[in-house]
Amino acid sequence: MIDLSSNVAVESAVFVKWDIPNFEVAYISDYHTDVTIDTNVYTNAGKLLSISAINNELKASPSELSIALSGIPTGSITNIMNEEIKGSTVEIRRGFFNPTTHALLSLTPNDNPVLKFKGVVTNFSVSDDIDVISGVATTTIVLTCNSIVEILTKKISGRRTNPRDFPSESSMNRVLALSNSNFQFGAPK
Repeated sequence: MIDLSSNVAVESAVFVKWDIPNFEVAYISDYHTDVTIDTNVYTNAGKLLSISAINNELKASPSELSIALSGIPTGSITNIMNEEIKGSTVEIRRGFFNPTTHALLSLTPNDNPVLKFKGVVTNFSVSDDIDVISGVATTTIVLTCNSIVEILTKKISGRRTNPRDFPSESSMNRVLALSNSNFQFGAPK
């Protein structure tokens, strides 16, 4: 657990790394200024970035969340829509700052910012909001993301045991006989 008890006040911010295959990596934050973490500059999106609640649990568990990005220029939407949004990866970190110096706090035992979510974009939607009076259009993209744990729980693995799939394998000769057998392990003889 992160120990913040030695701090009188703390600022926090969310950092999103969105890696779109064959396009580029977007580094976005809701902090009031741009922040450099591991040589990557997270751009200040402020209130234009919103994230649904993230489960805080000691053990990794399956989860889903939504990330909304507003204020995207209309010309950029075409570029984004032509890319592989589904299947792109997302990492979300929370950083803790000194409110006076605006520097990241040195925290133990974890590094700062702390990884809160790691997953894959499973769906997305794009919506436009047009203010007729001012003539300003706002485009919002909402990403639905599943955690890596959620994806792994849905993964099907195993080995096929059809003899036709292994024609030269003699260990598969008894598969058909065994498939119709009833095993009662632990039953009295």
